[in-house]
Amino acid sequence: MIEGETGGRDVVLDLEAGLEHMSRGTPRYVDTLVAVVEPYFRSLETGRRVVDLARELEVPAVHAVANKVRNEADQEAIRAFCEGHGIDLIATVPYDDGLIEAERAGRAPVDFDPDSEAVTAIRGLAERLTA
Repeated sequence: MIEGETGGRDVVLDLEAGLEHMSRGTPRYVDTLVAVVEPYFRSLETGRRVVDLARELEVPAVHAVANKVRNEADQEAIRAFCEGHGIDLIATVPYDDGLIEAERAGRAPVDFDPDSEAVTAIRGLAERLTA
């Protein structure tokens, strides 16, 4: 849980990738759903289906986050896909070897390298979502 500036509480739930949780209606009672997509067709298509199901469940706010973006071509592919499917792309997390190193070290990325590009992008996303 994240303690917000207004004293309210936000709960962040990380669901396993795929559509199973969506088809069960797991996010039925959430206020905001963020689909994380990577610059690969299969990931983008899964993200689109997640967004469609979230809309069917009437989730009030549905967004996408671009993850593991290596270059401008990756960013453009994700941006164009989201735009073409009416998906609100709210953040980009760059590919960062530091995240792999943190995982190998058994440490949270924010503790391993709090100033890395990926951690900075994730922090910005968290601030945007809790604002």
